[in-house]
Amino acid sequence: MLMLLAILCLPPTAETAVPVHSHNDYWRSQPLQKALEAGCLSIEADVVVREGKLMVGHGPREVTPERTLTSMYLSPLAEIVRARQRVYPQDERPLILLVDLKTGWSSSKPALKAVLEEYVDILKAPAGRHQGDGGVLLAVSGSGSDQKGAPCGIDGRITGLGNQLSFLEKPMISQSFRSRFRWSGLGTLDPDQQTKLRALSGRVKVEGRLLRLWAAPDTPEAWRTLIDCGVGLINTDQPTKAAKFVRELLPNRLREASGKSLPQASAAPNSDPPT
Repeated sequence: MLMLLAILCLPPTAETAVPVHSHNDYWRSQPLQKALEAGCLSIEADVVVREGKLMVGHGPREVTPERTLTSMYLSPLAEIVRARQRVYPQDERPLILLVDLKTGWSSSKPALKAVLEEYVDILKAPAGRHQGDGGVLLAVSGSGSDQKGAPCGIDGRITGLGNQLSFLEKPMISQSFRSRFRWSGLGTLDPDQQTKLRALSGRVKVEGRLLRLWAAPDTPEAWRTLIDCGVGLINTDQPTKAAKFVRELLPNRLREASGKSLPQASAAPNSDPPT
């Protein structure tokens, strides 16, 4: 009975996740909550280390005492996972929490390790020991990108492709869209650019990871093109709108590919990369 009451009191979430990354999620009017309601598979928060604490913000001037990674993200997610294992009830995949470290790695690593020790029961390896469906896969970006010996998962770069790390150790590859492509997000991406984008997506997917392109155009035309070209996560500052668009788009793509109506695909086991 107590467990049932705990589940009923949890914050609302979508039933399943979609391949959407809530970029700089702490900028939202309701950080974390809106992303969970939308069903974002990945959520990002910038973090600055101050006096050994992980403070949420892009830089020291944005930091306030109450805005910590623990209070804004880890604690609410722990409440959900401890009650029902899965962040999204009908989705076996772990939620990806991307922590973009804005402080140097030498000071960030010990602070991060100390905080994560309190949440090993909800975190996937290497940060924790959560087993089975759901849980939270925490990875670090910024000064933590492609860092060997990190106490959690890491965000990779294109230059780091080709290693033998598992999906849990390196779930995504992040790259600036503008460093490789030129497009406003209106109209159609040039066919040559689409071919280049599909090739990049294929290189990442063959390793079992998710490609995320930051600074990509944040328009419905861009979201559709990125999905069609195989990009694993749609980086957006409009998570509610983007998630709704992608959720409606994906079943249509399945029908087009098969020539007949298909039910929405079930979630893959969490040992495989989310799609």
